[in-house]
Amino acid sequence: MTHPSILIFGYSEAAMLMRQPQGMEVKAIISIHGLHEYAMDAPGISRRLTLRFDDVDVPNAKDTLGMYRSWVHRKWMADIGRPMTPPSERDAEAIIDFARSIRDLEGTLLCHCHAGISRSSAAALLCLAAWTGAGRERDCVEQIMRIRPAAMPHVGLIDFGDALLGRQGQLVKAVLDARCL
Repeated sequence: MTHPSILIFGYSEAAMLMRQPQGMEVKAIISIHGLHEYAMDAPGISRRLTLRFDDVDVPNAKDTLGMYRSWVHRKWMADIGRPMTPPSERDAEAIIDFARSIRDLEGTLLCHCHAGISRSSAAALLCLAAWTGAGRERDCVEQIMRIRPAAMPHVGLIDFGDALLGRQGQLVKAVLDARCL
């Protein structure tokens, strides 16, 4: 099964990589940033997906206390002038569509967000899941953990992708199981 190799970095690491000779291997970028963060500038990379959302929980309508906690947090952030936007199903769909469009790309896909831990690792995981197919969810999570040992994929984004890929909760389960190890 062939697909691009993946790198998962934070903003600073990604910017430094692109200034090095190894940056020449990067042929596609998924850049995720919030309103108060930066997207990485990478002239010459034409295969690029830029998404704008923050590393905040997706409100879960089944969890009343969680919904309230999420609302309070977002309200407080807005009140201090730092509104936060959670990822949406549309963001997960864009990642999956992008992954499918670059499946046969020779080179490296660089996924970056501010720290390279939550949003970018979730994006990389959705790419792997789209490339490998059903039944390989645990393998995909294990590969993400090898690529970026500090990864903690954003569960809300993974949940959207799980539904879009028809994985019936198996991708979310694999992520939650890995977090418990």
